[in-house]
Amino acid sequence: MRFHHMAIFVSDMTEAVRLWRDVLGFKIAVDTTIPDGPEPGPKTFMYPALLDDIFKVKGARSKMILLMSDEGALIELQECEVPAIAKTPPENLRYGHTGIHELGLQVENIDGWFDKIKGAGYQMQTDYVWACASIGRSFLFYDADGNMIQLWEHMSSPTWET
Repeated sequence: MRFHHMAIFVSDMTEAVRLWRDVLGFKIAVDTTIPDGPEPGPKTFMYPALLDDIFKVKGARSKMILLMSDEGALIELQECEVPAIAKTPPENLRYGHTGIHELGLQVENIDGWFDKIKGAGYQMQTDYVWACASIGRSFLFYDADGNMIQLWEHMSSPTWET
């Protein structure tokens, strides 16, 4: 099995695109509002009955942008209109609650990325890049909605032994 994509529901699509496109360098592959067609078809991402069924609300509607990194990683951003998007309380986005709370991305030049993310004004989990055994170096930061994103750089020859 291979990873396909991560969907991130956001409260401000403009701010989310700023992070993913302008800071992290992803490219927009799809920019649409769903449902985007009356029924299934070769150019329809979501049709009304399917989106209503997935979102569990009649008249579901969402702004959707799919972004791709140069290496092929996909991030799906959604800003729901129906049902209206509600921000998750920050305390429910941290460790200690169930769910997916940390999106990890592998990069090169971790120190350069740290400076770029911090310089762009995002809240950092720590004020430094830290080492993880002899496996790699990393840091965590938060997007505008409080979602945790980890950037990771492998050591030249990672050792997975403890």
